[in-house]
Amino acid sequence: MRKDLQVFTIHRILWALVAGSVALAIVFWSANVATFQLIAGTIGGFDVSLGLRFDTLSILLLVMVALLGAIVGQYSLRYLDGEKKQRYFYRYLLFTIGAVCILVLSSNLLMFFAAWLATSYGLHQLLLYRDERPLARRAATKKFVVSRIGDVAILAAIALIYRVFGTFEFDLIFAEARELSSRPHAGLLPIAGFLLVVGAMTKSAQYPFHFWLPETMETPAPVSALMHAGIINAGGFLIIRLSPVLTTATAAHALLAVMGAFTAVFGVLVMITQSDIKKKLAYSTISQMGVMMFACGLGVYSIALFHMIAHSFYKAHAFLSTGMLVRESNKGGILLKPGGPIALFVSVLSGAAVVIAGFTLAGGAYSAYFTYAGVLLLGAFQSIGSLRLDGVGRARVYSQVALVFGVAATVFLAIEFFIHRELSKSLRAEAPATTFGASSAELQIHLFSFAIFVIGAWMSGLLMRPLSPRMRKLYVFFWNGGYFSVRTSKFLEN
Repeated sequence: MRKDLQVFTIHRILWALVAGSVALAIVFWSANVATFQLIAGTIGGFDVSLGLRFDTLSILLLVMVALLGAIVGQYSLRYLDGEKKQRYFYRYLLFTIGAVCILVLSSNLLMFFAAWLATSYGLHQLLLYRDERPLARRAATKKFVVSRIGDVAILAAIALIYRVFGTFEFDLIFAEARELSSRPHAGLLPIAGFLLVVGAMTKSAQYPFHFWLPETMETPAPVSALMHAGIINAGGFLIIRLSPVLTTATAAHALLAVMGAFTAVFGVLVMITQSDIKKKLAYSTISQMGVMMFACGLGVYSIALFHMIAHSFYKAHAFLSTGMLVRESNKGGILLKPGGPIALFVSVLSGAAVVIAGFTLAGGAYSAYFTYAGVLLLGAFQSIGSLRLDGVGRARVYSQVALVFGVAATVFLAIEFFIHRELSKSLRAEAPATTFGASSAELQIHLFSFAIFVIGAWMSGLLMRPLSPRMRKLYVFFWNGGYFSVRTSKFLEN
């Protein structure tokens, strides 16, 4: 009875956190930025403080994290009912949600890094919920090793940022980031940007740091939902939060764009070959995080934030309803088949035209938006070309697909305009959407990233129906996730 009382108490705290986050959003939404310093002092010659920063980015993510945590907690009341470690789960669920909330509300780099470490610790404990299983322990160990690589990179980046600005406070850093040319050590920021990208890639399971995520399937569905819908977004949040100081890190943005595109394609190709639904969802997350990082690399942070929020709720629902998804997959209806060469040609031509058009309109100021739209157009044409109808009228299905895409595009543009406007205010960023500027180098990066998605669209069709011996070997390669699991397991054993 005492254990049940503690579980329900934590459950009520989670819903109280949702109510509190919504109240804070209502109170502080009208103010572009509001920072409250709670504790301040000097340790070892460094000014250290604890404070809360309320802006568009932190408020949106605070509400999202609190709501997802409460939903996972509500679902777990029955899912874990009767298990011996139910109290253990709820204790670390509350700890992890609290750490993520502090992460998004942090007012300075040191507080951010401490919350980053606490989030990693809470997730590690949740991954060990079934520590009697060797596969669960191995997955937690891999996540631990990858996380430490990212922690070292982020800590080094924080040291370089402090060297440039002489402070850890976000308000002061963002205010002085507009005049980087006057800073004596501004040349260190591109290096800091590269280190931040490495840290973000480890947290958000980007290639080649992705291999730990598909191996965490030994955890209960609520842990998977929390991880795939919430914590995995921390890498994207890191990039968006520090975007004002990354304006000169063009190489870091190029790395994000290219590796994000590659990760998105790699993840979806592996996903196609999987028969286990949880592994499908895991590689889907890897691919989705790749698209989010691709958007960050292009410099369209508002799109990345919108993608982050939309993916979080979708993936939470997917993991918490896997049983229903299995039943639905056995029903007839619209299925997929490889798209024909004509559909691929039209999609590539249309997408490339949109990408190139972005560099001819308005001096290329919005080329990043056009490149992202070109990738979406490529995916839309591929989806329509892959439809195989099973007892459903062709014209009716195509009209429904067109209606869905039209409504989705309208909603997307409306929300994107709103988020872009509010996010620009809160980050005090007055730069155009693109971070590079319209140049031949930027065009090459955009076209190269788009080419990666084109190759992915072509290979996905081949993997849906592998006819040649070479494609069957490639199918086996992707079915094994590129053999990352085997190789990393052997490395840990040695």
